[in-house]
Amino acid sequence: QINTLRLAQQITLNRATRSMDEVGRNMDAPHVSQMVYPIMQMVDIHTLGVDLALGGIDQRKIHMLAREYLPTIGAKAPLCMHTPIINGLNGKKMSSSEGNYISVADTEDDIRKKMKKAFCPPEVEENPILQVLKYHVFPRLDTVTLKRPEKFGGDMEFTSYEECEKLYGEGKIHPADLKAACTEGIVEVLAPARDYLGL
Repeated sequence: QINTLRLAQQITLNRATRSMDEVGRNMDAPHVSQMVYPIMQMVDIHTLGVDLALGGIDQRKIHMLAREYLPTIGAKAPLCMHTPIINGLNGKKMSSSEGNYISVADTEDDIRKKMKKAFCPPEVEENPILQVLKYHVFPRLDTVTLKRPEKFGGDMEFTSYEECEKLYGEGKIHPADLKAACTEGIVEVLAPARDYLGL
């Protein structure tokens, strides 16, 4: 608590507000809690002894605040790594309260149920299934197999995301087939986590 107060004395309201631009809601009339949030996150980084702060790209301003101000209270500045923000499985913003995400703690059955309900529009832009493939499946697997009956063109194997996206954008892959391939891919990618967690 003392570190929270020490940081709060140094960070201006304007700086706290700017750090929340990408994360906060209703920033035209922010609540006090929204101004305290970045400071609490900074204190967490220090208290937990975090060397590498990992977060979505929307967290970068908070992390830069941490890099600037944590040394003023004798704490080390963390290294920061940011990931792209992807849509939730329903096409909306990913949120734990919506349940529109896949967790490393999900069972294989949970993953399959979530993926079955996932939104897969015919468009490439803002397509959550393509985003999961691009950022989580293709970087970890050498090949992604899309299985389908011969009467619908037979199986397809992809070694690059770009090839898959191109064919999907051209309408040569059905959304249900893309979801099925993504499901198998993410199930495989998360298998070591499930084994480790005993799921």
